[in-house]
Amino acid sequence: MAHLIEKNEGKTIGYESIIIPPNKLTVLHSSLSLKIVKELAKEPGCAMDLARSLNQHEQKIYYHLNKLEEAGIIRQIRTEKRHAMTAKIYDVVCPVVSTKLYNDGQLVDEVCLPDRDIQKFLDPFIRNGKINSTIITGNPYPHGKYEATARHGVHSFDFGLFIGKFIKTLRKVNYKFDTQVTNEELKDNLILLGSPKTNVITYRINRKLPITFSLRKEWIIKSSLTGKTYDYDSDAVIIKTNNPLNPSKKLLLLAGKRSMGLRTAFLATINHYKTIMEGNTADRKTIARVVRGVDKDGDGIVDTVRFLE
Repeated sequence: MAHLIEKNEGKTIGYESIIIPPNKLTVLHSSLSLKIVKELAKEPGCAMDLARSLNQHEQKIYYHLNKLEEAGIIRQIRTEKRHAMTAKIYDVVCPVVSTKLYNDGQLVDEVCLPDRDIQKFLDPFIRNGKINSTIITGNPYPHGKYEATARHGVHSFDFGLFIGKFIKTLRKVNYKFDTQVTNEELKDNLILLGSPKTNVITYRINRKLPITFSLRKEWIIKSSLTGKTYDYDSDAVIIKTNNPLNPSKKLLLLAGKRSMGLRTAFLATINHYKTIMEGNTADRKTIARVVRGVDKDGDGIVDTVRFLE
């Protein structure tokens, strides 16, 4: 993978790029190939989806998909069942394609840009190196209907370090306790940390989510997508969806059955954001995953995650 740095009207914009041999560039001579790439850049899809949106015969789409995949411009990311058939779902590798005519490079400091997958995951919460959301965490003092204390602060450090890699400047405090946030701030893009028991804002929107916490049965996790329930203390959910309090904005929820579960959610986010973006196993268009934390080395601390749906 390479990087392209573009200077335009006083702004410096970085892109990830793939380098392909000059003879592979011919695949982009076709206007249909370019249309396919643009469609897949909007949303991953299969030949059937593309044939419908571009009003083209499916076999023609297959031909260009094969050529684009062979050139390395697109990639297969998963398969889905469609009408009793298996459909290959494709995505664009990165927004820029380049070729190298001869070797005459110079040694430079490493260009540090977030890869395309993490940009998708963090958008719109972080844009252009700036926080574009409000982070809401549970108050550590007894509060809310259940007079709970949020004790997951220690687990939040790794999550903070993770998103901090993609933020250039911090001009204000960007988090709020659930007891301090205003109704106006709740209309923003939100990153919610904590379950309905420890975060009153999570409690407020719990029933509007595709995966919820049962308020009566020891906080078990219930999925409306698969009909399954999960009750391990290390079980957690990661959901990226429209903000139920303002559907024009987005919500990212990381929550666990217990404090240990939230650690699981953080681990899954930091190490497996690409898998999270593949969507739920029952509905790939819904980004709502259930994960279970595992203590692989037996030291009493969750260090590995397993996706349950």
